[in-house]
Amino acid sequence: MRNRLPGREKKCTPKICWRNLKDDKSPLFKNRVLLPTLVGLHGDASQMWEAMATKITQVAKQALGVTTGMICGHKESSWWNKDVQDKIKDKQESFKELIRSTDEAKRVGLRNAYRKAKKEAKKVVAEAKNTSYKRMYKRLEIKEGEHHMFKIAKARERKRQDFEAVKFIKGGGMDEC
Repeated sequence: MRNRLPGREKKCTPKICWRNLKDDKSPLFKNRVLLPTLVGLHGDASQMWEAMATKITQVAKQALGVTTGMICGHKESSWWNKDVQDKIKDKQESFKELIRSTDEAKRVGLRNAYRKAKKEAKKVVAEAKNTSYKRMYKRLEIKEGEHHMFKIAKARERKRQDFEAVKFIKGGGMDEC
């Protein structure tokens, strides 16, 4: 995790863990939502809608759980494993030693050690990514992998759209030219 300045930690609003709905918590969620609401149907449509929406969110928070609201420094990747983590940690430690050193003769040796650690880390990361991508491509070749292919395509489309966002300057209309 990166070291950030105090007060500069990124936070987000806590969200409901809807991914837990597919586990054994699904029947629990269904029973908690449907049974009490069938008894208490009264009022106009907007009141019933609001009551149902609040009931669903309350039950979902209790049954499925809520995220902490903190953004981690590293998103979990499919290729991130213990070997990669150890090599990256070694590289970071050797870099810190290099930065702290003030003796020029010692810095040369530390610089070489850092370069070696950096090469090893790159190599381990590349190997881990290659094995992860090979596994993913094997999974995509089968019929069930079609769903994963669409998820990848959607993610790439979202990434592509982020760069094409048009920003407007407030008050800078065409009539002012």
